[in-house]
Amino acid sequence: MDDTLETFVPLQFKRKKGKLLVDGRESAHDVRIIEAVARATYWHSLLDSGVFKNVVEIARLEDLMPTTVGRLLRLARLAPDIVEQLMLGCQPRRLTLLWLMRNDIPALWCEQRQLLERFR
Repeated sequence: MDDTLETFVPLQFKRKKGKLLVDGRESAHDVRIIEAVARATYWHSLLDSGVFKNVVEIARLEDLMPTTVGRLLRLARLAPDIVEQLMLGCQPRRLTLLWLMRNDIPALWCEQRQLLERFR
């Protein structure tokens, strides 16, 4: 039995003359944030399905510190419309992965939206 789990994000990333193109268009996408959200969502599904019991097991597999995995897992709780904005490259320019990892993200989606509005 193959226990391989995969996450599919339907975007094609390419570089042209040093610029990032997403689906053939120049973009303001923050690839680091998109990758982190994808990883967090994947890890969250592994925890929910019981493949892993806790963050420590994921950290060991990924060769990361458990605190790093825990901070990234918070991104799995982002409101769907916020994730969509990130995927479309419509996130505030000042929003970074480092900021998302170092600061608490509210559990309530309405509070998340208010938090992001402060970046605009």
